[in-house]
Amino acid sequence: MPRRSYQTPTTDQALEAARRRRLRGAIIRILHEQAPEPLNADILLSVLERLHFSAAPQELAAALAYLESRGYLTCAELRPPRSLARHGPVPTFVRVQLTADGSDLAEATTEDPGVDLP
Repeated sequence: MPRRSYQTPTTDQALEAARRRRLRGAIIRILHEQAPEPLNADILLSVLERLHFSAAPQELAAALAYLESRGYLTCAELRPPRSLARHGPVPTFVRVQLTADGSDLAEATTEDPGVDLP
């Protein structure tokens, strides 16, 4: 049987992985402070920026997808009424809400190695 070769992550890869874990943790913490109310994703991004997380919208989307796949939050796309569309393009909003599993994670009753809570 051939031996498998595992590559050790480079420093840059390790730092990027740590940054993604911290971003996920910050999202959980912010949503926990907001709970039980949902938060719009664009407002979440603004709060993260004020907390000195330089996350692009694509990075936020990836973090939300990870957390949603683990059952820690839900994302719901809110479409504007058709009546507003006649006035020009209207943005779609994404509402993000913490689940019970997300609250457990925020309160440290469960752990996830992919989420680094502040």
